[in-house]
Amino acid sequence: MSYVIFGNLKMKGDHMPLFTITLDEDGFGEPKRIEFTADDAHQAFYILENERTGRKAILWQGQKRLGALQREDDGVWKVAG
Repeated sequence: MSYVIFGNLKMKGDHMPLFTITLDEDGFGEPKRIEFTADDAHQAFYILENERTGRKAILWQGQKRLGALQREDDGVWKVAG
C-alpha cells in the first residue's frame, strides 16, 4: 500500500482538519492511502483527478467516514454515503 501526503502550509494558529482517501485494489489500480489537510473535503476531487474512471475512493475526516466517491464515464462524480 502506498502512502502519500498532500499538505497545505499552515500558519501559526491555523488548524485545518486531516482528511484521508483510501482506494482498494479494484482492478483499476493499486491500493492507496492519501492523507491531506484542507479547509474542507472538496480538495479530494482535485487529488483524485488523475485516478482512472470507475475507481472507487472512500473519504474520511479523522475516524469519520464522509462517503464514497466514484467518477463516472462522463466525468461526473458520484457521491454516496
